Amino acid sequence: MYIARLKMTDGSVRELPVLMQDNTAVLRKEAIPMETQTVDFLPDFCNAKVGSEGFYVVPSIDNDGHAGQIFFNPRAEQECEFDCNDMPLYVFNTGSAGTLAVVAGMALEYSLITGIKDGFYYMFPRFILNGEGAYEDIEVKFFELTGAEASWCGAARRYRQYQLERGACEPIRDRMKKFPVVGESALGPEVRVRLAWKPVPSPVPDQTEETEPPIHVAITFEQCEEIIEEFHRQGVEHAEFCLVGWNKSGHDGRFPDLFPVEPLLGGEEAMVRLIEKAKSYGYLICGHTNLLDSYKIAKRWREENCMRDKDGSLHQFGNWGGGNSYYLCPKKAHEVYAEQDMADMARLGFRGTHYLDVMSILRPPKCYDPRHPLTRKEAAYWRGRTLALSREKVGASASEGSWDFCIGDLDYVLYTVFHRNGEFERPMVDRHIPFWHVVYHGIVLYNTFCDTVNASIKSDKSLPILNLAWGGRPLSYFYAKFRSSGTNWMGEEDLRFGDPARLRADVAKIKADYDRYRTISDLQYEFMEEFEELVAEKVFKVTYSDGSVVVYNLGSEEFVYNGRSCAPYSFIRI
Repeated sequence: MYIARLKMTDGSVRELPVLMQDNTAVLRKEAIPMETQTVDFLPDFCNAKVGSEGFYVVPSIDNDGHAGQIFFNPRAEQECEFDCNDMPLYVFNTGSAGTLAVVAGMALEYSLITGIKDGFYYMFPRFILNGEGAYEDIEVKFFELTGAEASWCGAARRYRQYQLERGACEPIRDRMKKFPVVGESALGPEVRVRLAWKPVPSPVPDQTEETEPPIHVAITFEQCEEIIEEFHRQGVEHAEFCLVGWNKSGHDGRFPDLFPVEPLLGGEEAMVRLIEKAKSYGYLICGHTNLLDSYKIAKRWREENCMRDKDGSLHQFGNWGGGNSYYLCPKKAHEVYAEQDMADMARLGFRGTHYLDVMSILRPPKCYDPRHPLTRKEAAYWRGRTLALSREKVGASASEGSWDFCIGDLDYVLYTVFHRNGEFERPMVDRHIPFWHVVYHGIVLYNTFCDTVNASIKSDKSLPILNLAWGGRPLSYFYAKFRSSGTNWMGEEDLRFGDPARLRADVAKIKADYDRYRTISDLQYEFMEEFEELVAEKVFKVTYSDGSVVVYNLGSEEFVYNGRSCAPYSFIRI
């Protein structure tokens, strides 16, 4: 019998039978008592003997983290919780066969539990209800994998098939027929330009116009025209420029306020001239906005539009340029602000992949405001609505991370994995794998890592090749570093403006990266079918859906593949 083990708010434990219908295990929401704290779903279903063949796959070892492969090697008894599953799935392989499990009900409400006890590995989803009940049936679908399909790549392909068949997303090739910007943006690099900002973290937590810290201007609109001119002069035919901090008080300055366009940068007329200049050269150009963060200094600040936690307090998220940030309720953000904001983006003349910060890098929290309560699933729906609106008004949509709850409304991801070497390690994870990338390459454009931001100018020559091997599109960022203190998560090597000679040299490096990228940019429209590691962490062989094979050499030595030489820090297309 299949069971679910319930832990109640009083500490007691109960078991309930789980209904198995064809390939789907279901626990009806009506069967789950309101006083349930957690539900361990099919806790013995994926057990494997220590030392046996096979592995587990965890979709994300932490928020915006690597997918992890866990082999059934001998090790000390332990248990590990993975609570940021950017794809609602897990994989169980026994050597010659495997199972892809997809959490289809309460998919944003669980942690993945893995551990070793009494000579066996175990893995199961633990649904976190906290005495609030279930708003839909708990449901997990199981897909059998055999032969070559039992590999982790096979599991990724099966999840991609599942997503496409149910209409959760569609390939770039199909989407670009209606939204041509989606396809055009794949032709060249993303170039983000941070123009202005206030100190981060802010020394003034709740700012007023009188106490607002000074705005640091790094690049005016007129100076940004010089950057675009240099790209054009050096023959970068395709690129997309994203203006960050164009709005009132710069980046994270007074959200949800956007206007007036920051006067210290030149104001709205100067920005429109910049936009038209970029478009005259055939470049895409878009803006960076935010409909999650809200600051009390904003003229559009309304406490009633903010998200509330269970205790009734406003949901706060960090301290940024505008001071303490309070989350907007996604429903209110869409209904009150998004329509006007996106109409304004179109009015200004933007045509590109509009960037909405944070939307896809964090699991949506619940809103407990009784005037507009939302479950996580409902919050995710409204985030998707806002991303879809930006696509309709500006051409395409972008956000920061890899959570796939709104994947059908997302065209570009700023970084799919936060750090190359795994800042958030877990002791049971044996290997990092590009599972997400095999699923979504050809469906969503992306830069792969924070580390690969500005890869073209960084001293580590493997970074540009690593980004391409994992399916990424080059990303350059003027003033990626902007914090007054704390971590510069996109790296210490940065693009700056001010020295014409340095600008020429930096753009020349970006141009070289572009020239290399354009020889395989057509593969952005293809699925990634197979990813093989020929030399550990150094040489990768990637097979695409059109039959193309590319060997990527991240190492400092030549690699010979079937008689063909692949130079260090390069690739060959077979």
